[in-house]
Amino acid sequence: MKRREFIKTSAVGSAAFATSGLFVFNQAASKEADSSKYCFQSERNIPIAYKVDVVVIGGSTAGVAAAVSAAQNGATVFLAAQEPYLGEDICGNYRFWANNKGALQTELAKKIFGGGLPTPLHVKSVLDDELIDNNIDFLYSSYVTDILLDGNNQPAGVVISNRSGRQAVVAKVIIDATPRAMVTRMATPGFMKYPAGKQRFKFVVVGNDKKSGSNFSAREMPEPINVDGNTYKALDYTIDIEMKDGSWASFAEAEQQIRSLTWDASQVDSSDLIFQVPPDYIAGQKRWNKPEVDEEAINLKVFKPRKTENIFVLNGCASLSREAASNLLEPGGLIRIGERIGTEAAIIASNTPELKNPHVPGKPEKSILKGDVGELLEGLRPSRNIGTLKAEETTLPILAEYDVVVMGGGTSGAPAGLGAARKGAKTLVLDYMHGLGGTGTLGMIGRYYHGYREGFTNEVDKGVKNIGGDNPRKKKQLFEWVFDWKTEWFRSEIRKEKGDIWFGVLGCGAYVEGNQVKGVVVATPYGKGVVLGHTIIDSTGSADVAIAAGAPYNYTDGVNVAVQGAGLPHKNPDDFYNNTDWTFTNDSDMLDVWRTFIVGKEKHKGKYDIGKLVQTRERRRIIGDYTISVLDVYNNRTYPDTISIHKSSFDTHGFTIDPFFALKPPAHSGVDVIAYVPFRALLPKGLEGIVVTGLGASAHRDAMPVIRMQPCLQNQGYSVGMAAATAFSKDQNIRYVDIKALQKELVAIKSLPKSVLTDKDNYPPSMEAVQKAVKTVVNDLEGLEILLWDKGKGIPAIIDAFYMTTNEGHKLVYARILGMLKNDTGWEVLKKTVAGLEDWDEGWNYRGMGQFGLSMSYIDSLIIALGNSRKAEALAPIIRMARKLTPESRFSHFRAVAIALETIASHEGALTLYNLLMLPGVTGHSMPDIQTAKRLTPPGNTDTSTRNNSLRELILGRSLYRCGDHNGLGNKVLQEYATDLRGHYYRHASGVLQMQRQTKQPDVEL
Repeated sequence: MKRREFIKTSAVGSAAFATSGLFVFNQAASKEADSSKYCFQSERNIPIAYKVDVVVIGGSTAGVAAAVSAAQNGATVFLAAQEPYLGEDICGNYRFWANNKGALQTELAKKIFGGGLPTPLHVKSVLDDELIDNNIDFLYSSYVTDILLDGNNQPAGVVISNRSGRQAVVAKVIIDATPRAMVTRMATPGFMKYPAGKQRFKFVVVGNDKKSGSNFSAREMPEPINVDGNTYKALDYTIDIEMKDGSWASFAEAEQQIRSLTWDASQVDSSDLIFQVPPDYIAGQKRWNKPEVDEEAINLKVFKPRKTENIFVLNGCASLSREAASNLLEPGGLIRIGERIGTEAAIIASNTPELKNPHVPGKPEKSILKGDVGELLEGLRPSRNIGTLKAEETTLPILAEYDVVVMGGGTSGAPAGLGAARKGAKTLVLDYMHGLGGTGTLGMIGRYYHGYREGFTNEVDKGVKNIGGDNPRKKKQLFEWVFDWKTEWFRSEIRKEKGDIWFGVLGCGAYVEGNQVKGVVVATPYGKGVVLGHTIIDSTGSADVAIAAGAPYNYTDGVNVAVQGAGLPHKNPDDFYNNTDWTFTNDSDMLDVWRTFIVGKEKHKGKYDIGKLVQTRERRRIIGDYTISVLDVYNNRTYPDTISIHKSSFDTHGFTIDPFFALKPPAHSGVDVIAYVPFRALLPKGLEGIVVTGLGASAHRDAMPVIRMQPCLQNQGYSVGMAAATAFSKDQNIRYVDIKALQKELVAIKSLPKSVLTDKDNYPPSMEAVQKAVKTVVNDLEGLEILLWDKGKGIPAIIDAFYMTTNEGHKLVYARILGMLKNDTGWEVLKKTVAGLEDWDEGWNYRGMGQFGLSMSYIDSLIIALGNSRKAEALAPIIRMARKLTPESRFSHFRAVAIALETIASHEGALTLYNLLMLPGVTGHSMPDIQTAKRLTPPGNTDTSTRNNSLRELILGRSLYRCGDHNGLGNKVLQEYATDLRGHYYRHASGVLQMQRQTKQPDVEL
């Protein structure tokens, strides 16, 4: 468990440079909010992630070209891409058809377009490789929130925001390759005002029938898309949209209108982004008025704002005629200019002295709220930070005010937004992706596994199936769907209920007054601001907003490295189900996410595209007012405040850590259990005004495989949305909503069974049930779930039975149970049993996909139970078994020995662990850099070899370190994994090292 310190921090502006997006939002405020309204943000320190000569913001082809050119001319470079891929100008806008042949003579353009019509995966991979091959650090999915200034009030870099929080990038030169030059807008006032009225946009759709209307038209692209023998035509729509102003809300609304106009059931793909030649551009140091551009001759001062020498505008907002800008925005058109700007940036950087006092200046305005901003300020990883810099006290603009704000439009978030809007609440759904539905849509898992499918989920399934009419793409069965039909069903239903949707938005903090969460701090392509709400629904899947607000949470750490397997799928047009499990990914660790996308492209080489959403099954979980345990699930625990019902087998995608499963493994996939989730498990302990849905709920990680199924989470999200709307209508905190009244509504639509209306908490078990279980447990552990459910009654009953029985077999059963519960009553029986073993049993190797049942053998559990005695006399039989292990032995045997020896924590075990690590092939599996990660990751959608190897090495190294180490090998292993790109290994290794430095006795994991 980790308690996040509530971080009160800040952002900024100055007379010359308006940072934190303040200039952007003040110039063109949201239609929902008064631009004179602000929220306070206190002073704070921002971790510095990179210090470079040149920072490139935006992952366009020109941005990559500039980064590479700067690096090749001696500059150190960092690039932050706004999308989860590079090439947003081509892939994000779906503009793969290159028309400007003259602009395609650069080497980079030839790599992209030289083989004919490129696929999205080809473009993304080429650009990745350009940066990697030139040793350029870069991240995906990051927005700029602030401009840094030096001691002379000159731009000195940026602050970026992503799911790891906010980080500073100190740089001598900034190249702004964002589509609308939003970084430059933060830094200088020299921009035209965005004109109100009709504005022209473009949007590409693949595979549907051409539509037309009074305000839009379509042209068919000259070459169709061919994938695996299927041919799809592409349509480039030109659409006129009435724009009130240049605010983020106006652009978000324009995107929704465009999607409504162009969508039909036949489409198999579409743009992520809406495209426009910007009508508002900079006042440059020079002006280019000609319609055509000579990329070699044009003066680069056209791309520099007035009164600045270290910012370049590498996009359509340069000081060009709009005809010239349109020509340069054709695919590949800005690459050569990007190369020239990169070279010039390197020269400027080489002549610029070291930056002094980079900071985020403040610009306080009169704030209307007394709260403060809570956010994540640990850096990409604390161990990688290179200092901090000050962000002065400031204010953030209020972008909008709603009754209900849903951060995250995924599996539970989209239903939550619909549930709130249908009950009359003014609702806003925010999501970073450009589609709703999360894992089941953009995540490419377009098929239910198990789950409770009644109620709202049944409405979803029928609505999605019928939205496309009799289109041949329609799926025959309700448990699978056309993924873009589902995204459109959620989108259109929310819009029908007058709900608003903003795509392309990251939740990067919480606005909190006391313990009341009053808003979400968001990062958009246009800067940073606050969306206020009566109730905040955190549907990020990782409890991002709640944790930023100060909620305690559980995740992998120095005690526990168990996590469900993850993956990243390939994607072809018309795909709906590509389920993968080949890695572990912490999706709140941007280095790990970056690694997953890079390796995923290598793994899926030759495919049309790759997914935009990592398929993670386990994420950060809040500690709520109540935490659901494995035994609550197995004992069919009921509650008076049940909010959702969940039905599944234990699809664990890895190994378990609860002692119950070490003794009695989960049943096979064909055996479902029912789990009731109380409303209390969605309420972060100590916070008001916020509720958490989905994978971020308060539950033991071994219980999550039952709770995480899509149909159940859809019902849960819809129920929470209804609760949030009710809380607003009653002007109360959501924690105090009338749960019985809500349950009656949910029973009426069949989202809950009628029994919940009279359910009471059936915990604890009666003494009679415990006494019965202690007798039956000797028969294949029958009743074990009752004995362990209430340990206050169960452990004394087991101890009594152990001493009273004369049956040696029964004594061993009791001793093993007690040993797993860290009670040494039967340790001598366990020692005798282990000493009498001739060899190991079958054991278990790491398995992700299709992992049901045991993840630990019977002998493994005996070894661990004996180790839990912490008796020195237990060492000899454990070491004897350890010496029988070979490189071919099962992972679970190594894990059992490691856990047992580190629990006893005797130096006598160190040499044994050292010898195990020295076995051929046991060490050398860390991935400290991307080249190693690509080399060590084999092809296939369900690889387990890398996880078996790395887990074995890490756990043995940890155990050796905790046993006093031998020749420093344990420390060496941990230090290597503390720099691993894979986030969960990093978290565990660095956590072990930190705990040991604090001389804290670890609670050893199973």
